[in-house]
Amino acid sequence: MSQVTLAIPSLRDEQIQLRQGGLYWVALDQPSDAQVLALQFLVALSAQHRATLVWCGSNPEDRIGALDDQQGPGQLRVFEVPVPAMRSALESLPSELRRAAVAPGSQVLLMLPATSWQSFDTLQLQQWCERMRHWLRERGCTLLVLCHGQASSLHAELVRLNECLSGLAQLYRHDGGIRYQLHFWHSEQGVCGAQAFELQSLASGFGVVRDEQARPVPTRTDDQRLYLAQRSVLESTSTLSRQWKVFERRIDLLQQASLARAASVLIAIESDQQVEVLSRDLYALRERCGMALKVVVREMEPCLRYRDERLLMSCGANIIVPFGVSLSRFFSLVDSVQGQLWNRGRSGNDLESLLKRLRAPTMRGLLPPREFLSTLDQIYADACGEIEHQLLRLQPPPSLTIEQCLYQVTLRRFGDIATVVEGVCYVFLFACRSDGLESALGNICRLPWRSLFSDCQPLADLGELPRVAFLHALALPHEFRLAPDRTEATPRARSDLNAYTPRQTSPAITDYCE
Repeated sequence: MSQVTLAIPSLRDEQIQLRQGGLYWVALDQPSDAQVLALQFLVALSAQHRATLVWCGSNPEDRIGALDDQQGPGQLRVFEVPVPAMRSALESLPSELRRAAVAPGSQVLLMLPATSWQSFDTLQLQQWCERMRHWLRERGCTLLVLCHGQASSLHAELVRLNECLSGLAQLYRHDGGIRYQLHFWHSEQGVCGAQAFELQSLASGFGVVRDEQARPVPTRTDDQRLYLAQRSVLESTSTLSRQWKVFERRIDLLQQASLARAASVLIAIESDQQVEVLSRDLYALRERCGMALKVVVREMEPCLRYRDERLLMSCGANIIVPFGVSLSRFFSLVDSVQGQLWNRGRSGNDLESLLKRLRAPTMRGLLPPREFLSTLDQIYADACGEIEHQLLRLQPPPSLTIEQCLYQVTLRRFGDIATVVEGVCYVFLFACRSDGLESALGNICRLPWRSLFSDCQPLADLGELPRVAFLHALALPHEFRLAPDRTEATPRARSDLNAYTPRQTSPAITDYCE
Protein backbone atom coordinates (compact mmCIF):
# COMPACT_ATOMS: atom_id res chain seq x y z
CA MET A 1 0.00 0.00 0.00
CA SER A 2 1.35 3.45 -0.93
CA GLN A 3 2.45 6.00 1.67
CA VAL A 4 -0.05 8.51 3.06
CA THR A 5 1.15 12.12 2.61
CA LEU A 6 -0.06 15.71 2.45
CA ALA A 7 1.02 15.57 -1.21
CA ILE A 8 2.61 19.04 -1.31
CA PRO A 9 5.07 18.89 -4.23
CA SER A 10 8.77 19.61 -3.53
CA LEU A 11 8.52 18.89 0.20
CA ARG A 12 10.60 15.93 1.32
CA ASP A 13 8.99 12.68 2.46
CA GLU A 14 9.86 13.27 6.10
CA GLN A 15 8.04 16.63 5.96
CA ILE A 16 4.71 15.35 4.60
CA GLN A 17 4.37 11.63 5.34
CA LEU A 18 1.77 10.49 7.90
CA ARG A 19 2.57 7.34 9.85
CA GLN A 20 -0.01 4.76 10.85
CA GLY A 21 -1.63 5.51 14.20
CA GLY A 22 -0.57 9.18 14.11
CA LEU A 23 -2.52 12.33 14.99
CA TYR A 24 -1.57 15.27 12.75
CA TRP A 25 -2.89 18.82 13.03
CA VAL A 26 -2.68 21.58 10.39
CA ALA A 27 -4.07 25.03 11.31
CA LEU A 28 -5.27 27.16 8.38
CA ASP A 29 -6.61 30.72 8.45
CA GLN A 30 -9.12 30.32 5.62
CA PRO A 31 -11.81 27.63 5.15
CA SER A 32 -11.16 27.62 1.40
CA ASP A 33 -7.50 26.73 1.97
CA ALA A 34 -8.58 23.88 4.25
CA GLN A 35 -10.78 22.54 1.45
CA VAL A 36 -7.91 22.74 -1.06
CA LEU A 37 -5.55 20.85 1.24
CA ALA A 38 -8.24 18.27 2.06
CA LEU A 39 -8.78 17.52 -1.63
CA GLN A 40 -5.03 17.38 -2.20
CA PHE A 41 -4.70 14.86 0.64
CA LEU A 42 -7.58 12.68 -0.60
CA VAL A 43 -6.48 12.69 -4.25
CA ALA A 44 -3.05 11.39 -3.18
CA LEU A 45 -4.58 8.32 -1.50
CA SER A 46 -4.54 5.12 -3.53
CA ALA A 47 -7.43 2.82 -4.40
CA GLN A 48 -6.26 0.49 -1.60
CA HIS A 49 -6.91 3.13 1.04
CA ARG A 50 -10.16 3.65 2.92
CA ALA A 51 -10.96 7.14 4.17
CA THR A 52 -13.53 8.86 6.37
CA LEU A 53 -14.25 12.59 6.19
CA VAL A 54 -15.92 14.30 9.16
CA TRP A 55 -16.66 17.97 8.62
CA CYS A 56 -18.36 20.84 10.42
CA GLY A 57 -19.03 24.46 9.52
CA SER A 58 -17.48 24.82 6.05
CA ASN A 59 -19.07 22.55 3.45
CA PRO A 60 -16.34 20.85 1.39
CA GLU A 61 -18.71 18.98 -0.93
CA ASP A 62 -18.04 21.18 -3.97
CA ARG A 63 -14.33 20.41 -3.87
CA ILE A 64 -14.58 16.81 -2.68
CA GLY A 65 -17.06 16.21 -5.48
CA ALA A 66 -14.15 16.87 -7.86
CA LEU A 67 -12.82 13.39 -7.05
CA ASP A 68 -13.47 10.98 -9.91
CA ASP A 69 -13.29 7.22 -10.15
CA GLN A 70 -9.61 7.37 -11.03
CA GLN A 71 -8.60 9.47 -8.03
CA GLY A 72 -8.46 9.15 -4.29
CA PRO A 73 -9.26 6.32 -1.91
CA GLY A 74 -11.12 3.20 -2.90
CA GLN A 75 -13.75 4.02 -0.28
CA LEU A 76 -14.68 7.46 1.05
CA ARG A 77 -17.38 7.95 3.68
CA VAL A 78 -18.53 11.47 4.56
CA PHE A 79 -20.19 12.60 7.81
CA GLU A 80 -21.47 16.04 8.76
CA VAL A 81 -21.61 17.30 12.35
CA PRO A 82 -23.98 20.23 13.09
CA VAL A 83 -22.24 23.22 14.67
CA PRO A 84 -24.31 23.15 17.91
CA ALA A 85 -23.35 19.49 18.43
CA MET A 86 -19.64 20.00 17.77
CA ARG A 87 -18.51 19.91 21.41
CA SER A 88 -20.30 16.67 22.22
CA ALA A 89 -19.26 15.14 18.88
CA LEU A 90 -15.59 15.87 19.58
CA GLU A 91 -15.77 14.44 23.09
CA SER A 92 -17.30 11.21 21.80
CA LEU A 93 -15.40 11.02 18.50
CA PRO A 94 -13.69 7.62 19.15
CA SER A 95 -17.01 5.96 20.00
CA GLU A 96 -18.75 7.73 17.10
CA LEU A 97 -16.13 6.45 14.66
CA ARG A 98 -16.44 2.97 16.12
CA ARG A 99 -20.23 3.14 15.81
CA ALA A 100 -19.83 4.26 12.19
CA ALA A 101 -17.79 1.07 11.62
CA VAL A 102 -14.64 2.88 10.53
CA ALA A 103 -12.39 0.08 9.35
CA PRO A 104 -8.96 -0.56 10.89
CA GLY A 105 -6.18 1.13 8.95
CA SER A 106 -8.48 3.90 7.65
CA GLN A 107 -7.44 7.50 7.05
CA VAL A 108 -9.66 9.90 9.00
CA LEU A 109 -9.89 13.54 7.93
CA LEU A 110 -11.49 15.96 10.41
CA MET A 111 -12.34 19.45 9.11
CA LEU A 112 -13.75 22.00 11.56
CA PRO A 113 -13.52 25.67 12.57
CA ALA A 114 -11.14 26.75 15.33
CA THR A 115 -14.13 28.06 17.28
CA SER A 116 -15.09 24.42 17.94
CA TRP A 117 -12.32 24.32 20.55
CA GLN A 118 -13.22 27.53 22.39
CA SER A 119 -14.91 25.66 25.23
CA PHE A 120 -11.94 23.31 25.74
CA ASP A 121 -9.38 24.34 28.32
CA THR A 122 -5.74 23.25 28.09
CA LEU A 123 -6.23 20.07 30.11
CA GLN A 124 -9.35 19.04 28.17
CA LEU A 125 -7.55 19.58 24.84
CA GLN A 126 -4.65 17.44 26.03
CA GLN A 127 -6.98 14.71 27.24
CA TRP A 128 -8.82 14.72 23.90
CA CYS A 129 -5.54 14.32 22.00
CA GLU A 130 -4.46 11.48 24.29
CA ARG A 131 -7.78 9.64 23.88
CA MET A 132 -7.62 10.01 20.11
CA ARG A 133 -4.01 8.85 19.97
CA HIS A 134 -4.87 5.75 22.01
CA TRP A 135 -7.82 4.92 19.72
CA LEU A 136 -5.78 5.53 16.56
CA ARG A 137 -3.00 3.22 17.67
CA GLU A 138 -5.48 0.60 18.76
CA ARG A 139 -7.21 0.63 15.35
CA GLY A 140 -4.15 1.39 13.20
CA CYS A 141 -5.87 4.48 11.81
CA THR A 142 -4.41 7.91 11.02
CA LEU A 143 -6.14 11.21 11.81
CA LEU A 144 -5.49 14.49 10.01
CA VAL A 145 -7.16 17.53 11.62
CA LEU A 146 -7.61 20.56 9.33
CA CYS A 147 -8.67 23.37 11.67
CA HIS A 148 -9.56 26.66 9.97
CA GLY A 149 -9.87 30.12 11.49
CA GLN A 150 -7.50 32.37 13.41
CA ALA A 151 -6.95 31.14 16.96
CA SER A 152 -3.55 32.09 18.37
CA SER A 153 -4.35 30.84 21.88
CA LEU A 154 -5.35 27.40 20.55
CA HIS A 155 -2.17 27.18 18.55
CA ALA A 156 -0.03 28.11 21.57
CA GLU A 157 -1.61 25.21 23.48
CA LEU A 158 -1.05 22.77 20.59
CA VAL A 159 2.66 23.60 20.39
CA ARG A 160 3.04 22.32 23.94
CA LEU A 161 1.33 19.03 23.08
CA ASN A 162 4.21 17.65 21.03
CA GLU A 163 4.09 14.41 23.02
CA CYS A 164 0.44 13.85 22.05
CA LEU A 165 0.57 15.02 18.43
CA SER A 166 2.53 13.33 15.65
CA GLY A 167 2.69 16.56 13.68
CA LEU A 168 1.76 20.24 13.86
CA ALA A 169 1.87 22.82 11.07
CA GLN A 170 0.29 26.12 10.02
CA LEU A 171 -0.76 27.32 6.57
CA TYR A 172 -1.62 31.01 6.35
CA ARG A 173 -1.54 33.93 3.96
CA HIS A 174 0.71 36.90 4.66
CA ASP A 175 2.01 39.82 2.60
CA GLY A 176 0.67 38.34 -0.61
CA GLY A 177 2.26 34.94 -0.08
CA ILE A 178 1.14 31.58 1.25
CA ARG A 179 3.29 30.46 4.18
CA TYR A 180 3.64 26.92 5.53
CA GLN A 181 5.19 26.71 8.98
CA LEU A 182 6.21 23.21 10.07
CA HIS A 183 6.60 23.08 13.85
CA PHE A 184 7.25 19.35 14.22
CA TRP A 185 6.46 16.29 12.13
CA HIS A 186 6.99 12.59 12.93
CA SER A 187 7.03 10.06 10.10
CA GLU A 188 8.59 6.72 9.28
CA GLN A 189 11.51 8.74 7.91
CA GLY A 190 12.26 10.45 11.23
CA VAL A 191 11.42 13.76 12.94
CA CYS A 192 11.40 17.28 11.42
CA GLY A 193 10.81 20.59 13.12
CA ALA A 194 11.01 24.38 12.90
CA GLN A 195 10.95 24.79 9.13
CA ALA A 196 9.14 27.36 6.99
CA PHE A 197 8.23 27.31 3.31
CA GLU A 198 6.53 29.60 0.83
CA LEU A 199 3.76 27.93 -1.15
CA GLN A 200 1.91 28.82 -4.31
CA SER A 201 -1.49 27.83 -5.68
CA LEU A 202 -1.32 25.20 -8.40
CA ALA A 203 -4.03 23.45 -10.36
CA SER A 204 -3.46 20.40 -8.13
CA GLY A 205 -3.46 22.35 -4.85
CA PHE A 206 -0.51 23.86 -3.00
CA GLY A 207 3.12 23.58 -4.12
CA VAL A 208 6.41 24.98 -2.87
CA VAL A 209 7.79 28.16 -4.40
CA ARG A 210 11.49 28.06 -5.14
CA ASP A 211 13.34 29.58 -2.20
CA GLU A 212 14.21 33.00 -3.56
CA GLN A 213 16.44 33.79 -0.59
CA ALA A 214 18.73 30.95 -1.63
CA ARG A 215 18.94 32.23 -5.19
CA PRO A 216 22.33 33.84 -5.91
CA VAL A 217 22.20 37.58 -6.44
CA PRO A 218 22.73 38.14 -10.18
CA THR A 219 25.73 39.96 -11.70
CA ARG A 220 27.64 42.17 -9.30
CA THR A 221 27.24 42.85 -5.60
CA ASP A 222 30.02 45.42 -5.22
CA ASP A 223 27.38 48.16 -4.97
CA GLN A 224 26.10 47.03 -1.57
CA ARG A 225 27.67 50.08 0.10
CA LEU A 226 26.26 52.47 -2.48
CA TYR A 227 23.44 54.89 -1.52
CA LEU A 228 21.16 56.31 -4.21
CA ALA A 229 18.95 59.05 -2.77
CA GLN A 230 16.33 61.53 -3.85
CA ARG A 231 17.54 64.89 -2.57
CA SER A 232 14.39 65.75 -0.66
CA VAL A 233 14.79 62.76 1.71
CA LEU A 234 18.11 64.23 2.90
CA GLU A 235 16.59 67.60 3.84
CA SER A 236 19.46 70.11 4.02
CA THR A 237 22.28 67.61 4.48
CA SER A 238 25.23 68.26 2.18
CA THR A 239 28.12 66.44 3.89
CA LEU A 240 27.95 63.03 2.28
CA SER A 241 30.66 60.53 1.46
CA ARG A 242 31.61 59.32 -2.01
CA GLN A 243 29.30 56.35 -1.53
CA TRP A 244 26.30 58.64 -1.93
CA LYS A 245 24.71 59.66 -5.23
CA VAL A 246 21.96 62.26 -5.00
CA PHE A 247 19.24 62.89 -7.61
CA GLU A 248 16.82 65.79 -7.88
CA ARG A 249 14.17 63.83 -9.76
CA ARG A 250 12.74 60.44 -8.86
CA ILE A 251 12.77 59.32 -12.49
CA ASP A 252 16.56 59.78 -12.65
CA LEU A 253 16.99 57.97 -9.33
CA LEU A 254 14.95 54.98 -10.51
CA GLN A 255 16.83 54.81 -13.79
CA GLN A 256 20.14 54.56 -11.92
CA ALA A 257 18.67 52.14 -9.36
CA SER A 258 17.60 49.78 -12.15
CA LEU A 259 21.32 49.11 -12.79
CA ALA A 260 22.06 48.29 -9.15
CA ARG A 261 21.82 44.97 -7.35
CA ALA A 262 22.45 45.51 -3.62
CA ALA A 263 22.53 49.31 -3.22
CA SER A 264 20.30 51.33 -0.89
CA VAL A 265 17.62 53.34 -2.73
CA LEU A 266 16.05 56.22 -0.77
CA ILE A 267 12.80 57.54 -2.26
CA ALA A 268 10.54 60.40 -1.13
CA ILE A 269 6.75 60.43 -1.26
CA GLU A 270 4.76 63.63 -0.70
CA SER A 271 1.18 62.78 -1.68
CA ASP A 272 -1.25 59.88 -1.66
CA GLN A 273 -1.71 60.55 -5.38
CA GLN A 274 1.79 59.15 -5.90
CA VAL A 275 1.13 55.80 -4.20
CA GLU A 276 -0.03 53.72 -7.15
CA VAL A 277 2.58 55.14 -9.52
CA LEU A 278 5.35 54.51 -6.99
CA SER A 279 4.08 51.01 -6.29
CA ARG A 280 4.35 50.20 -9.99
CA ASP A 281 7.87 51.63 -10.09
CA LEU A 282 8.93 49.53 -7.09
CA TYR A 283 7.38 46.41 -8.55
CA ALA A 284 9.29 46.89 -11.80
CA LEU A 285 12.49 47.64 -9.85
CA ARG A 286 12.22 44.38 -7.91
CA GLU A 287 11.50 42.43 -11.08
CA ARG A 288 14.66 43.79 -12.66
CA CYS A 289 17.09 43.97 -9.74
CA GLY A 290 16.11 41.17 -7.37
CA MET A 291 15.83 41.07 -3.60
CA ALA A 292 19.21 42.34 -2.40
CA LEU A 293 18.31 45.94 -3.26
CA LYS A 294 17.39 47.95 -0.13
CA VAL A 295 14.45 50.26 -0.88
CA VAL A 296 13.58 52.89 1.74
CA VAL A 297 10.52 55.11 1.24
CA ARG A 298 10.37 58.27 3.35
CA GLU A 299 7.05 60.02 3.90
CA MET A 300 7.74 63.74 3.50
CA GLU A 301 4.14 64.81 4.19
CA PRO A 302 1.50 62.95 6.26
CA CYS A 303 -0.16 61.23 3.29
CA LEU A 304 0.10 57.45 3.65
CA ARG A 305 -2.71 55.34 5.00
CA TYR A 306 -2.49 51.80 6.27
CA ARG A 307 -3.36 50.17 2.93
CA ASP A 308 -0.97 52.51 1.08
CA GLU A 309 1.90 51.37 3.29
CA ARG A 310 1.00 47.71 2.77
CA LEU A 311 0.85 48.21 -0.99
CA LEU A 312 4.30 49.80 -1.13
CA MET A 313 5.77 47.09 1.10
CA SER A 314 4.20 44.34 -1.02
CA CYS A 315 5.57 45.89 -4.21
CA GLY A 316 9.17 46.22 -3.07
CA ALA A 317 9.86 48.59 -0.18
CA ASN A 318 11.98 47.21 2.66
CA ILE A 319 10.78 49.87 5.08
CA ILE A 320 8.45 52.90 5.17
CA VAL A 321 9.76 55.78 7.30
CA PRO A 322 6.76 57.79 8.54
CA PHE A 323 6.43 61.55 8.51
CA GLY A 324 7.92 63.32 11.52
CA VAL A 325 10.93 61.04 12.00
CA SER A 326 14.08 63.09 12.55
CA LEU A 327 16.88 62.97 10.00
CA SER A 328 19.27 61.27 12.41
CA ARG A 329 16.66 58.61 13.17
CA PHE A 330 16.04 58.23 9.44
CA PHE A 331 19.71 57.43 8.85
CA SER A 332 19.56 54.87 11.67
CA LEU A 333 16.63 53.16 9.97
CA VAL A 334 18.53 53.11 6.67
CA ASP A 335 21.39 51.39 8.48
CA SER A 336 18.98 48.84 9.95
CA VAL A 337 18.10 47.39 6.53
CA GLN A 338 21.71 46.84 5.44
CA GLY A 339 22.27 43.20 4.58
CA GLN A 340 18.53 42.59 4.46
CA LEU A 341 16.84 40.68 1.67
CA TRP A 342 13.34 41.68 0.61
CA ASN A 343 11.36 38.46 0.92
CA ARG A 344 7.71 39.34 0.50
CA GLY A 345 6.96 36.59 -2.01
CA ARG A 346 4.32 37.23 -4.64
CA SER A 347 3.44 33.57 -5.21
CA GLY A 348 2.78 34.20 -8.87
CA ASN A 349 0.37 37.09 -8.27
CA ASP A 350 0.80 39.97 -10.71
CA LEU A 351 0.67 43.63 -9.86
CA GLU A 352 -2.87 44.15 -11.13
CA SER A 353 -4.29 41.42 -8.89
CA LEU A 354 -2.40 42.93 -5.96
CA LEU A 355 -3.84 46.38 -6.66
CA LYS A 356 -7.32 44.88 -6.97
CA ARG A 357 -7.06 43.19 -3.57
CA LEU A 358 -5.92 46.37 -1.84
CA ARG A 359 -8.46 48.60 -3.56
CA ALA A 360 -11.64 49.11 -1.54
CA PRO A 361 -14.98 47.99 -3.07
CA THR A 362 -16.99 50.86 -4.55
CA MET A 363 -19.76 50.56 -1.97
CA ARG A 364 -20.34 51.72 1.56
CA GLY A 365 -23.11 52.03 4.13
CA LEU A 366 -26.05 49.77 4.95
CA LEU A 367 -26.62 46.74 2.70
CA PRO A 368 -29.19 43.93 2.62
CA PRO A 369 -27.86 40.79 4.37
CA ARG A 370 -27.36 38.77 1.16
CA GLU A 371 -25.50 41.59 -0.58
CA PHE A 372 -23.38 42.13 2.55
CA LEU A 373 -22.49 38.42 2.62
CA SER A 374 -21.70 38.17 -1.10
CA THR A 375 -19.45 41.24 -0.87
CA LEU A 376 -17.49 39.71 2.01
CA ASP A 377 -17.28 36.35 0.22
CA GLN A 378 -15.52 38.10 -2.66
CA ILE A 379 -13.18 40.12 -0.43
CA TYR A 380 -12.12 37.13 1.66
CA ALA A 381 -11.80 34.83 -1.37
CA ASP A 382 -9.30 37.24 -2.93
CA ALA A 383 -7.42 37.97 0.33
CA CYS A 384 -3.75 37.04 0.54
CA GLY A 385 -2.85 38.62 3.87
CA GLU A 386 -1.48 41.99 2.73
CA ILE A 387 -4.00 43.97 4.77
CA GLU A 388 -6.15 43.35 7.82
CA HIS A 389 -9.90 43.93 7.93
CA GLN A 390 -12.33 44.01 10.86
CA LEU A 391 -15.61 42.09 10.89
CA LEU A 392 -17.70 42.99 13.94
CA ARG A 393 -20.84 41.73 15.62
CA LEU A 394 -22.47 44.62 17.51
CA GLN A 395 -25.28 43.86 19.96
CA PRO A 396 -27.64 46.73 20.86
CA PRO A 397 -28.51 47.09 24.56
CA PRO A 398 -32.06 46.27 25.72
CA SER A 399 -32.73 49.98 26.28
CA LEU A 400 -32.26 50.90 22.59
CA THR A 401 -33.80 49.69 19.35
CA ILE A 402 -31.64 48.67 16.44
CA GLU A 403 -33.03 51.66 14.49
CA GLN A 404 -31.81 54.06 17.17
CA CYS A 405 -28.34 52.51 17.18
CA LEU A 406 -27.98 52.53 13.40
CA TYR A 407 -28.88 56.21 13.18
CA GLN A 408 -25.84 57.03 15.30
CA VAL A 409 -23.46 55.24 12.89
CA THR A 410 -21.81 56.85 9.85
CA LEU A 411 -19.80 54.85 7.32
CA ARG A 412 -17.90 57.29 5.11
CA ARG A 413 -15.13 55.18 3.57
CA PHE A 414 -15.69 52.97 0.54
CA GLY A 415 -15.52 49.33 1.60
CA ASP A 416 -17.08 49.94 5.02
CA ILE A 417 -20.48 48.25 5.09
CA ALA A 418 -23.09 47.12 7.61
CA THR A 419 -26.24 45.02 7.80
CA VAL A 420 -28.75 43.73 10.37
CA VAL A 421 -29.64 40.06 10.90
CA GLU A 422 -31.90 38.82 13.70
CA GLY A 423 -31.66 42.11 15.58
CA VAL A 424 -27.86 42.19 15.55
CA CYS A 425 -25.73 44.71 13.63
CA TYR A 426 -22.79 43.39 11.61
CA VAL A 427 -20.15 45.88 10.46
CA PHE A 428 -17.20 45.31 8.12
CA LEU A 429 -14.34 47.84 8.09
CA PHE A 430 -12.06 47.52 5.08
CA ALA A 431 -8.29 47.87 5.68
CA CYS A 432 -8.53 48.43 9.42
CA ARG A 433 -5.88 47.15 11.83
CA SER A 434 -6.94 45.47 15.05
CA ASP A 435 -4.96 48.01 17.07
CA GLY A 436 -6.93 50.78 15.36
CA LEU A 437 -10.36 49.30 16.08
CA GLU A 438 -11.07 51.47 19.12
CA SER A 439 -10.33 54.63 17.13
CA ALA A 440 -12.38 53.38 14.19
CA LEU A 441 -15.43 52.72 16.36
CA GLY A 442 -15.03 56.15 17.90
CA ASN A 443 -15.20 57.70 14.44
CA ILE A 444 -18.06 55.77 12.90
CA CYS A 445 -20.29 56.34 15.95
CA ARG A 446 -21.61 59.84 16.64
CA LEU A 447 -22.07 58.89 20.31
CA PRO A 448 -19.62 56.86 22.42
CA TRP A 449 -19.92 53.40 20.91
CA ARG A 450 -20.14 51.66 24.30
CA SER A 451 -23.37 53.54 24.98
CA LEU A 452 -24.81 52.38 21.66
CA PHE A 453 -23.80 48.71 21.79
CA SER A 454 -23.64 46.44 24.82
CA ASP A 455 -21.20 44.06 23.14
CA CYS A 456 -18.66 44.30 20.33
CA GLN A 457 -17.35 40.94 19.17
CA PRO A 458 -14.64 40.83 16.45
CA LEU A 459 -15.14 37.79 14.20
CA ALA A 460 -12.05 35.96 12.97
CA ASP A 461 -13.52 34.93 9.60
CA LEU A 462 -16.74 34.43 7.66
CA GLY A 463 -17.21 31.01 9.23
CA GLU A 464 -18.40 32.75 12.41
CA LEU A 465 -21.31 34.43 10.62
CA PRO A 466 -24.74 32.76 10.82
CA ARG A 467 -24.71 32.12 7.07
CA VAL A 468 -28.09 30.39 6.95
CA ALA A 469 -29.72 33.34 8.71
CA PHE A 470 -28.06 35.74 6.25
CA LEU A 471 -29.30 33.79 3.23
CA HIS A 472 -32.87 33.59 4.52
CA ALA A 473 -33.06 37.20 5.76
CA LEU A 474 -35.51 39.52 4.06
CA ALA A 475 -34.71 43.00 2.78
CA LEU A 476 -34.03 45.55 5.49
CA PRO A 477 -37.01 47.65 6.63
CA HIS A 478 -37.06 51.16 5.20
CA GLU A 479 -36.73 52.69 8.68
CA PHE A 480 -33.26 51.13 9.05
CA ARG A 481 -30.97 54.04 8.18
CA LEU A 482 -27.47 55.12 9.07
CA ALA A 483 -26.67 58.66 10.10
CA PRO A 484 -26.25 61.05 7.15
CA ASP A 485 -22.67 61.84 6.18
CA ARG A 486 -22.38 65.48 7.21
CA THR A 487 -19.19 67.39 6.61
CA GLU A 488 -20.21 70.00 9.16
CA ALA A 489 -19.83 69.04 12.79
CA THR A 490 -20.09 70.55 16.20
CA PRO A 491 -16.80 71.74 17.81
CA ARG A 492 -16.92 68.69 20.11
CA ALA A 493 -17.32 66.31 17.16
CA ARG A 494 -14.45 67.94 15.27
CA SER A 495 -12.23 67.63 18.31
CA ASP A 496 -13.01 63.91 18.64
CA LEU A 497 -12.40 63.33 14.95
CA ASN A 498 -9.02 65.05 15.02
CA ALA A 499 -8.02 62.97 18.02
CA TYR A 500 -8.39 59.84 15.93
CA THR A 501 -7.29 61.18 12.53
CA PRO A 502 -4.39 63.61 12.86
CA ARG A 503 -3.88 63.55 9.10
CA GLN A 504 -6.23 65.99 7.40
CA THR A 505 -8.19 64.45 4.52
CA SER A 506 -11.57 65.06 2.95
CA PRO A 507 -14.53 63.45 4.77
CA ALA A 508 -15.22 61.11 1.87
CA ILE A 509 -11.83 59.42 2.16
CA THR A 510 -11.01 59.82 5.84
CA ASP A 511 -8.92 56.83 6.97
CA TYR A 512 -10.16 56.57 10.54
CA CYS A 513 -8.51 53.15 10.94
CA GLU A 514 -4.94 54.49 11.07
